[in-house]
Order: sequence, then C-alpha cells, then structure tokens
Amino acid sequence: MIQYSIIVCSYNRSRFLQETIESLLTNFKDQEKYELIIIDNNSSDDTAEVVAQYRHVPVVRYVLEKNQGLSYARNRGIREAEYPIIVFLDDDIAIEPGYLEVLDKHYADPSVHIVGGKVLPYQAQVPDWLPRKYYYLVSVYDIGDQVRNVPKLMGANHSFRKEVADKVGDYNVKIGPLGDFKLGGDENEFLLRAQQKGYKLLYDPDLIVYHKIQNRFNKPFVLMYSYNIGATEANIDFTHRRGLLMLKCGKYLADSFLRRTGMKKDDPEDFVADIRREHQRGYLEFVGKAVKG
Repeated sequence: MIQYSIIVCSYNRSRFLQETIESLLTNFKDQEKYELIIIDNNSSDDTAEVVAQYRHVPVVRYVLEKNQGLSYARNRGIREAEYPIIVFLDDDIAIEPGYLEVLDKHYADPSVHIVGGKVLPYQAQVPDWLPRKYYYLVSVYDIGDQVRNVPKLMGANHSFRKEVADKVGDYNVKIGPLGDFKLGGDENEFLLRAQQKGYKLLYDPDLIVYHKIQNRFNKPFVLMYSYNIGATEANIDFTHRRGLLMLKCGKYLADSFLRRTGMKKDDPEDFVADIRREHQRGYLEFVGKAVKG
C-alpha cells in the first residue's frame, strides 16, 4: 500500500482551513493510507483551536512553525512527514474524489517522482477578460486533458517522493519577501532544482483541487499579482540563471525605453499589454533592488 504525508501550510486562514480539513477527511476514507499534517505558520487567529477540534482523528497532526514564511512551513512539513510520498495542498481548497487513487496509479511506477494536476476555481468561472494563458495570475492551473511531462506545477497541488527532497534540498527560504516585495514561487524554484537533477514533472488532469479564489477575479488584483510574479521570476533568475536574467533585462529595458519615448504605444484597452507591462516592471525593480543589495 502506498502511503502519503499530506501537508497543509496555513497562516491566519482558519475558516478556509477548517473547510479544507473537512473536504480531505470526507473524501479520503481509508485512513491507513495517509497522515494529514497541518503546519501553523505562527498564526495569530484561532488556527490552533480549529485544528484541536480534530484531535480525536488519528491521522490529523498539528505542528507550529514559528519561522514566518511558506518555505519554512513546507520544510517543517517534510521533516515531520512519516510516509514516503509528500503531498502539498493549499489551505483554501476542496478536493476531487478519487484524488489518492490517481496518485496511486502514478507512484506505483518507481520511475515517477513528482506529480501534480489541475487547480480549478471553486464554484466560479474565470472572467472572460482574462485570457487562458494568464489563468495562473488568479492561481488557476489547467493545461489540458492529457497526462504529460511539464516544466511547472502549481504549489496548491503538487507531490513528490520524499527522496526528491533529500537530493534537492529544502525549499529556499530566500525565495520570499525582499523589502516591499511579497514574493512567492518557492515551489517553482524547488521544482527547477529538481529538474536540474534530472527529475521530470508529471501532470495528470484527473488530479484536481478546487481553489477558493473568487476574491482574485478583478483587474487590480491581476495586475498586482503580475507585478509580483515578475519580481518572483527575477528572484529565481538572479539565483540560478544569470545569463537568462541579462537577456530579459535587456529586452524589458528596451521595451520600457520605447514606451517612455512614445516609440511604442500600448492600446489602453489592451489588458494583456497591462499584464505584460506590470510583469516587466516587477522584474526590473526586483533586479534593481537585488543589485543594490
């Protein structure tokens, strides 16, 4: 029997967390197959009290991680895990029935090491004004209905054999806030290092979580998140891919110059142009701060 350490990291979202725990316990009937580890990332709300309501459920375990940051929480979860497969899920999701059975199918193959799937909006539709290629800006990940190897997975729904972490190392705690930058992307950086060591990322469209993200379906949020994603990408490139960083900086600086001089004019009705501009701005401003130290 394949067994899983399901890890949910949470900070000050007790209401969502309780709904997530209920969804997991309801759909994961066979409690011999898994443990559910809740990593409280030093919350100031009633997260501890919410999890305490499940102290009678043998598979549920509460762990307090006082070092602030998702990477610290994820690293603590891996250290606490007792089973060979790590599954990271967000604290604001509902799970698709049959989720563990889909994972069983893949991890029965010893050549499979990392698996993820779809992250779909919970009881909502992505607005028509956001093109599909930018769904990631509202934390939706749906790249089709074929099982295949991919360059990225989403943090809300990814898993790997514990041996991967042993070889790749911790989630990088420096891939996070820098001054005013509220960065994420720790899973992207971790999975990039995994690929650099030869591991492949497998995407299965039947591996589904539903993300409670309705509050993100507005243009100001999307532009803010595009800026943050740009800064996150710069952080990863600055750490691992200096050559690529230089190429991007050259292109983005050229685009910025052309806009400022009026040689390149974006259509004010073109929201995609706004997304790209904010992404580039976040990238360049992060690089500027990183270079200055």
